[in-house]
Amino acid sequence: MALRSTRYADELVSAGDEGGRIERIHIHKLGTVEIRFSWWKNGHFQPRPLDVTEDELLPLIQEAIEKGVFSDNFLIALSSILKKNNF
Repeated sequence: MALRSTRYADELVSAGDEGGRIERIHIHKLGTVEIRFSWWKNGHFQPRPLDVTEDELLPLIQEAIEKGVFSDNFLIALSSILKKNNF
C-alpha cells in the first residue's frame, strides 16, 4: 500500500520530515523499487538534491533503518562493507 502515489512512483516507506527524507519508492515505468533521498519544503517535493551535514544525515539514516526503508539484504551488505573497513 502506497503512502503517496504520483504518475512517476508510489512512495512505499518514508523516513524524515520537512526538509530531508529517505524514501523507498516503486517506479511505475521501470517496475523497480528504488531509494530516493529527497528534499521537501512546506510539504512539497523539491526537484533539487538533498544537501545535509553528516550530523543531520545520521539520524535520518537511523530512522530509515528503523522504519524499514532499506531491505535486509542492503543492510547486511552495508554491515559487511563497514566491517571490512574496520568500522
